[in-house]
Amino acid sequence: MLRFRIIDGCLTNPLKPYPKLQYIKEKIEEQLMTKISESMINKDLSEMKKTYGAPIKYNKYHEGYCYTQTGFTIKAFPLTTEEISALDFSTALLHQLSGTKLFDQFENAINKVIEGYRISKIIGKSERQLIQVEEPVKTAGSEWLEPILKAIVEKTAVVLTYHKYGGVPKTHSFSPCILKEYRNRWYVAGYSARSARTLVLALDRMVALSATKEPYVNQPDFNPDEFFKYSFGITQVHDEQPETIVLSFNPCQAPYIIGQPLHHSQKIVVENEAEIQISLNVYITQELIMSVLSYGENVAVISPAHFRENLKERVKQMWQRYA
Repeated sequence: MLRFRIIDGCLTNPLKPYPKLQYIKEKIEEQLMTKISESMINKDLSEMKKTYGAPIKYNKYHEGYCYTQTGFTIKAFPLTTEEISALDFSTALLHQLSGTKLFDQFENAINKVIEGYRISKIIGKSERQLIQVEEPVKTAGSEWLEPILKAIVEKTAVVLTYHKYGGVPKTHSFSPCILKEYRNRWYVAGYSARSARTLVLALDRMVALSATKEPYVNQPDFNPDEFFKYSFGITQVHDEQPETIVLSFNPCQAPYIIGQPLHHSQKIVVENEAEIQISLNVYITQELIMSVLSYGENVAVISPAHFRENLKERVKQMWQRYA
């Protein structure tokens, strides 16, 4: 709905007739602060034709899009109660993720579309009575969300000071690529000139961040899905190969393991009345170890042997603390 309204604004702007697809794309990304593909815009154009009967046509002479019917605009079509409610619920969810001006901007965009309607006016309840998400005990690092996202969108580098656990503060000229949330903590992946490679940094370990005139290092081959493909959690292990982990769970765990896979690579190896075995193709990291240990006596590592021995030693150390 938000994209439809922005596209409609582009097509009805007398100062910029026949907008090209790239121009529409830039306007959507600018106003919604999120990336969008040209194929998605083409789908939106088709959906606008279907839903509103929008007379959208590509003008070959002007090499841009237009409404063939003078004065047409989807603003003439009022939002339905269901559409208003859907947008209001979106606002409600964003309130649960609030804490920075970043989310206020999304809320403002939604409010512009629904033209003054509020959740309380429609359903008479506050957003916290409708939607609750797991909230962090503390929100350290959230102040960096907005400037980092701005740097990603505008492709500008930042200079940041990072203080990892057990280390000393280090300053990086950093070109951020993507923000990623994991277990109520925010992380940013990007190229560090200091390390000469892509790093994943936790926002709550940053102690300073500011703009810099250093050039932004563009990584055209960077693909977030590929970068985190074998990560269990947030850790990306450089220069190591993922391993096939086979875990055996008690049958009582089967519905949970099947219904909520531990990783996108999860495959069922064995399933019977005695156990369910799954395989994961991942890096062996602390997040994986802690996740397996969290199942206690309900899980056993089958392979690889070195990972099984690692867990056995940890279980022994746990036993010694209770002995």
